[in-house]
Amino acid sequence: MARLLFTSIEFGSLADPVDLATEQRLSKLIGKPIKFMKQSHSDQITILATQKDADQLNTSPAADGLVSNQSNIALAVRVADCLPLLLHSTTVVAAIHVGRKGLLNKVALNAVTQMRLLGAEQITGIVGPHICGNCYEVDSQMFTEITKTHPATAGKNKHLNLFAGLAKQLAGIELTNLGICTKENTSYYSHRRDGNLGRQVGVICL
Repeated sequence: MARLLFTSIEFGSLADPVDLATEQRLSKLIGKPIKFMKQSHSDQITILATQKDADQLNTSPAADGLVSNQSNIALAVRVADCLPLLLHSTTVVAAIHVGRKGLLNKVALNAVTQMRLLGAEQITGIVGPHICGNCYEVDSQMFTEITKTHPATAGKNKHLNLFAGLAKQLAGIELTNLGICTKENTSYYSHRRDGNLGRQVGVICL
């Protein structure tokens, strides 16, 4: 069974580059070394399918998704308003960074494909604290761009509901939304609210 957690401001920022002491506290909390990513709103997924893969990954890969079937490591995704998506099956887990661009480039679908190639069945997911549909207002061009291909994201007056779009994109995979808005809840970092460069994380492991 997968283990997972989401941090808040109280734990401290895990923005890139990660403060070593904070990383060590997080690793101790989950009980395993943690693999991070250099996230850039890409569609890239890094696969850790063997012990050698995990051992050789000494630096954060340029990716927006990590997939692993290794039980001796944990995977982390950094966010401030984007969706921290943690996917799990009995034998494979994934940590994915899903923002507006990630929804468009199908990074979550890419991660699901890789999980299934590693033998994952009955995949389910949890989305942690992120900006909600009532708070995520964008300009007209951006609103039209995403709602044209992802109509489920359309909200009131140029607001986007990224969770609704992701749930539609991953149809067939049960997703749980913790329902915590980073802009509304000051216990979490929010770039939209205050421009803070801090990041909380979602972490998952087998």
